[in-house]
Amino acid sequence: MPMFRIILTFILLTATMAKALTIVGYDSATNDRFSSGYPNNPVPNASASFLGVGYDLSGVGWNPALITQSFAMISDQYFVYSNHFGPGSTLDFYSPTLGTVVSYGVSATRYHFTYNGQTSDFAVGKLTSALNPADGIASYAVLDLPAISDYTGLPVLMYGHGGSSPRLSANVVDAHGTYDFNGDTIVDNYGIGYSYHSSQPGDSMFENGDSSGPTFAFVNGQLALIGTHSGTTTIGGIPYSIDTFIPTYLDQMTAQGIDFTAVPEPSRALLLLLGACALLQRRHRAA
Repeated sequence: MPMFRIILTFILLTATMAKALTIVGYDSATNDRFSSGYPNNPVPNASASFLGVGYDLSGVGWNPALITQSFAMISDQYFVYSNHFGPGSTLDFYSPTLGTVVSYGVSATRYHFTYNGQTSDFAVGKLTSALNPADGIASYAVLDLPAISDYTGLPVLMYGHGGSSPRLSANVVDAHGTYDFNGDTIVDNYGIGYSYHSSQPGDSMFENGDSSGPTFAFVNGQLALIGTHSGTTTIGGIPYSIDTFIPTYLDQMTAQGIDFTAVPEPSRALLLLLGACALLQRRHRAA
């Protein structure tokens, strides 16, 4: 698992409207969360080939004023995002129980965190009111393994924006390390990375507008958060997408009274078995 230390070469995933999450061999039936109607009247993708089949994506909402922005809930009131690409005044969600979009206000309260004594690119927001259980909207635990090496090779599900729907793609954790987000040569974040190979079917790469979107691992048949999209870079001539690594900040989240759940360590074999299910039918590339 390559270690990186990125200084000044980091590229932000800004709000600039650009092409969608890059996926080699993109296919709407496989990669789009909704088959039509997004964002006001979304129709869930019912294709058997959809990467999200069997997983509850209802806890990933979007900013109705900037629909490329996505945010994942970690409890019935708190959500995670990238500090440089914060939410607006409202979050919309697709309610699987009501079959329609529901809206929630976003509080002015923001929770910020540090790494190496510097402000990091990871942040937590809060809804003005807790999710209504009747809406059936999910929240996600954070996968907190004992060591960073335990994440090596984990298959993940990356959530990004698309032309007519948010997109899902498969990837693998294959890098980790520190990076300088602010460009002042001082390390201020810890992240995990996913390399991109244009010849690899199904491979994916973050694009502008993807910031704050979540990356999930798979635990006991459920989605568990590991990162929020922060930026892109090149390591050894290979493009990488970089997430802020959420487990880095769990102690700070606890200290600030944020409600969340961390998933205890399951067996390593079980993690890999579940992650390698038919959902992610793609070759495991060499690091």
